[in-house]
Amino acid sequence: MTFIVEAIKDDHRLNEIRSSAIVAVILARKLAEEGFAVSICALTGERYSSEQFNLLLASKSLDG
Repeated sequence: MTFIVEAIKDDHRLNEIRSSAIVAVILARKLAEEGFAVSICALTGERYSSEQFNLLLASKSLDG
């Protein structure tokens, strides 16, 4: 499955595509530590805020 990491800080906006939930969460957490507001969107339309990353890791989405 594909995941899109969306991050916003001041006037900077990043959209990064990752093929696994684990890799997407690692990137998202790194960006959050750098002060970005981060969310991860699955192609199914589900959006996970930084408080929900553990839910993403616990979901069946890991298989993709």
